[in-house]
Amino acid sequence: MTTPAPGGLLNVEQQAIQNALQSLEGQISQMISSGQTVERINMEIAANYVSVASKTFQDKVNDWVVNYKRVMQAFDKLTQDLGSARSILTKAEEDAHVQGGNWGASDGVFHALGGKS
Repeated sequence: MTTPAPGGLLNVEQQAIQNALQSLEGQISQMISSGQTVERINMEIAANYVSVASKTFQDKVNDWVVNYKRVMQAFDKLTQDLGSARSILTKAEEDAHVQGGNWGASDGVFHALGGKS
């Protein structure tokens, strides 16, 4: 039995989580920008085109904006939950290192279990 190398599996998974968080945050920023552009265009249409067709179009765009904001909220929640998972993994890794440190190579139990120094 050998002791795991520092920076093992949990660190790799944490890096994957960090990469996913950065990607999600970038996606959310793009979504906010896109949503604002659509709302601005819809306001310009409302100010310059007065007709039944224009009103129908604006209503459809407003429905789209409402649904788009729901999707953005879901992305934001996913980002928050992923951040929480990263915190839990960080704590678990710290706890594992503390507990693992108590089974050092000079420990008789470690040697009895087949550990190598």
